[in-house]
Amino acid sequence: MEKIRVDKVSKNFGSKEALKEVSLEIEEGKIYGLLGRNGAGKSTLLRIISDRMAADSGQISYEVNGELKKLMSGDLYFSEPKNLLPESMNVKDFCKYTQYFYPRMNTEETLELLAQFRIGLKEKAKNLSTGNYSILRAIVALHSGAKFIFLDEPTLGHDAINRELFYDEVLRVYDEEKTTILLSTHLIDEVSHLLEDVIFIRDGHILLNNSVEHLLNSYAYLTGPKETLASIEKQYKVLQKKEQLGFLSLLVERESQSTSLPANVEVESLGLQDLFIALNQNK
Repeated sequence: MEKIRVDKVSKNFGSKEALKEVSLEIEEGKIYGLLGRNGAGKSTLLRIISDRMAADSGQISYEVNGELKKLMSGDLYFSEPKNLLPESMNVKDFCKYTQYFYPRMNTEETLELLAQFRIGLKEKAKNLSTGNYSILRAIVALHSGAKFIFLDEPTLGHDAINRELFYDEVLRVYDEEKTTILLSTHLIDEVSHLLEDVIFIRDGHILLNNSVEHLLNSYAYLTGPKETLASIEKQYKVLQKKEQLGFLSLLVERESQSTSLPANVEVESLGLQDLFIALNQNK
């Protein structure tokens, strides 16, 4: 078992606390979602894990079967939105350049796939549109051969068709290589079917960190007449309350659910985005 361990990592930018004693583990062979609002600390966390930025305190370690090892540069690929490539570098050159640092990269397959996405191999990478640059960096990352692939907003600027093609490619690479893939994105509904584990981050803190299945089974909506739900509301831990036309909807923790409910109250499941919104609205 290989894993990256983050232990009490903190980072400040002046008076702003970007990360506050963040601890988590990223295990091999999973697809993770790192979800949070703008400014929650997602990119900062990924940059620190990828050694692009130093933490103020805490440490990052790499473990193989419980033993500490050195994570080599070719083992982790971090793809971030900002285009910092040289003016003279074209798409094909970028792929070849990447292979120097990631020797397991399948350059030929990468170039073929970029052509399918209608990315010109002789185009200057610096001049690509936001969407096309996102495709370039995401596809190169997926085919880098790295054991851990971190994709920060990988579908930024994509149209709906390219996003769907990209999600298919994520699943294909994962199924074939069992690579650990971490997606940091705002398109929660679109990627929820890809994810096994989710890390919710808010204001530099890890709010929740668990499997998607566990999280969605841990919460539910109770919907029914306002008077009925008002009479049983205190029995539950309520994350969110919505009222409309005499009906009330409560988002509650299932473990607080009583054994029986009134006949006019319905129990409904929720999506990952519903939970994300509720958690961020509930302070």
